[in-house]
Amino acid sequence: MPHQARLIDAVTEEPAVAFVPPQREQDLPLGAPGEVPPAHVHAMMEIPPGRLIWRRTFMGTLDQIPHARHFVRFLLADAWCREDAALIVTELAGNAVRHTGSGKQGGTFIVEVTRTRDSVRVAVHDCGWGGIPRFGTSLRATAERGRGLAVVTALADSIGYEGSDAIGHLVYATLVDLEKPPSPVL
Repeated sequence: MPHQARLIDAVTEEPAVAFVPPQREQDLPLGAPGEVPPAHVHAMMEIPPGRLIWRRTFMGTLDQIPHARHFVRFLLADAWCREDAALIVTELAGNAVRHTGSGKQGGTFIVEVTRTRDSVRVAVHDCGWGGIPRFGTSLRATAERGRGLAVVTALADSIGYEGSDAIGHLVYATLVDLEKPPSPVL
């Protein structure tokens, strides 16, 4: 217990000073401690032609779906489509865990977020050996299943899947920002 008391005293004595990395050029002003300088924000906002891709593997259990949603929300904190992308990954990850080998003992699913200047693609890789997504199927108003893909279809500008039971499926949804001019083709 004395060790814990010293640790608590050490932590509560004085707040830590935020580390602000030095700037390359002297004329770039530093913001307040912990604040990102405006020039850096501008550089982050101007994503060059191409794309940024993030992937993360999750255990194939239902309790991992909120973590997948948080991962997407974190990556898209400044995006116009943050909440739609979070809802899409919730539905796709839920389908992977419930309807494919991802939900079996030792199964996993991978969330992939691809971002360009004017679009975001959210994809989920599953372990295969399960259902194939059926986009665009009509649903009865009282249907208890199948609404997840209907939600994804309604939110996304384009959807699709590739793969097979043997290698797994990649199910994706792309959201396009219609207010931005399209990115140049690579």
